Amino acid sequence: MGEHNCYRGDVEECIRKKAYELWEKDGRRQDRDLDYWLIAEKSVHVPTKKEQPQKRA
Repeated sequence: MGEHNCYRGDVEECIRKKAYELWEKDGRRQDRDLDYWLIAEKSVHVPTKKEQPQKRA
């Protein structure tokens, strides 16, 4: 499963979108929301300060 990058301020929204994507790909199965959320949470990568591009003055 590929990793998805997202910005620090949008982590929850990024996880939500990934979980929804997983749910749709799995045929919109009911009662698996926590499973999709946990899988999405593991696949979302939040860049650290070192990984983020430096702003130039």
